Formats: sequence, structure tokens, C-alpha cells
Amino acid sequence: MSSEIEIPAEVPVMTLNKTVLFPQAMLPLYIFEPRYREMLSDVLAEARIFAVASLKPDEEEAEFLETPCSVAGVGVIRACKQNPDGTSNLIIQGLARVQFEEIVTEEPYRRVRISQILSQPDGSKKSLAAIQPALVSLLQTLMRLGAPIQREMLHFLSKIKEPENALDLSISTLCSSSKLQQQLLETRGILARFTLFERFLSAQIEQMKLDRKLKGGLGDDDIGNN
Repeated sequence: MSSEIEIPAEVPVMTLNKTVLFPQAMLPLYIFEPRYREMLSDVLAEARIFAVASLKPDEEEAEFLETPCSVAGVGVIRACKQNPDGTSNLIIQGLARVQFEEIVTEEPYRRVRISQILSQPDGSKKSLAAIQPALVSLLQTLMRLGAPIQREMLHFLSKIKEPENALDLSISTLCSSSKLQQQLLETRGILARFTLFERFLSAQIEQMKLDRKLKGGLGDDDIGNN
């Protein structure tokens, strides 16, 4: 687990558009750019740890300059397969939220100095303990309405007792908005994070109820007959 792995003070960083790495979550990545191939080779020879940062939104030259969000996820490579053409497929598991303090170098790939962000238990033990069952209930409702949620995901989530772990894994898997994902990554309060995500899921539920009502209970293939 992340608590057993020491996070370095300086790490390489991969900046990707609309990609957010949450603690505990597994993120598949395809490495093909020469700079990231070199980064991967170095990382595999060392602690297997690097950061994944989303591009900073609402900034005109963010994509051109690859300006990262200042809060990102740092993770450890759990599996890596090198392909015959020199590219690689890997799975990185999130370890922690981090704050970028300073860009150390840009060549041959970007390295940053980081500090770990610790979440704040901004609620009573009772309110925090209620997060996991509330998430399970929301997901069950979405499934009944036809959302493409795997039963294995629901079963796995029901086994997680640590509220923050259950919350972050749910966000990583079920939040379709990268902008909201980044906001949730930056939200330090666990209860505040859950409240924002609950609002998102509840809005999805209401939209699906409305869609079902408008369709008169018909499936997508039959909507033209309604």
C-alpha cells in the first residue's frame, strides 16, 4: 500500500490532457514518445515512481507549453510490458496527492520537486464512516437505471472499509468529467470531496430518471417508436 512506499522529494512527471491519477487507482498508460521512453527506462531502474499531471485548464498556451496543474498524483509502476517497436504498456497505481513546488529540469524530460498533500478528516467518525455505504447505494441506484457499472466494481467497493480509499477509487472509475476529477483531487477535505462527488452522481441519477420517463420505459433502440 502507499503507506509502505516512501515517496521521493523529486520525481519525473508525465503531463497528459484530461488525465488524473488518484491514490489507490490503477491507470493504464501507453508510452511512445522518445522522452517518456527514456523517462520510463530511468524510472524502472530506480524506484518505479513518477507523477501524472493533467494539463492546466483555462490557460491559452497550456497545451503548447504543457503547463501542468500544480496538484497531481504520484504513483508506482505495478506492471510494464515493452513492445517490439520500443513502445511500452504499463499500469501505474496511485500512491498520493502531491503539490508541485518547483520544476527542477525540462530535459531530457520534466522533473519536479514535490510535497505530499495529506487529506483532512473534516467530519465526525460517523459521517466519514457513512461515505462507503452511501457510495454503494448511489451506485446500486445507477445500475438499476441502466448505468454501465460492473457488478464486480460494486462488490469490490463494498469490501473497502477505508472511506477515503473507497471515495477516490469511485471517483477515478465513475467520474466522467476530467475537470471535476481535478477539482476532487485538489479537495483536501474527505467529507467535502464526497459531497461534491455525491452531487455529481445524484445529478446523473436524476438525468437518467428523466431520460427513462421521456422514453416511456423504452430502450434506446425503441425510442423512435415512442
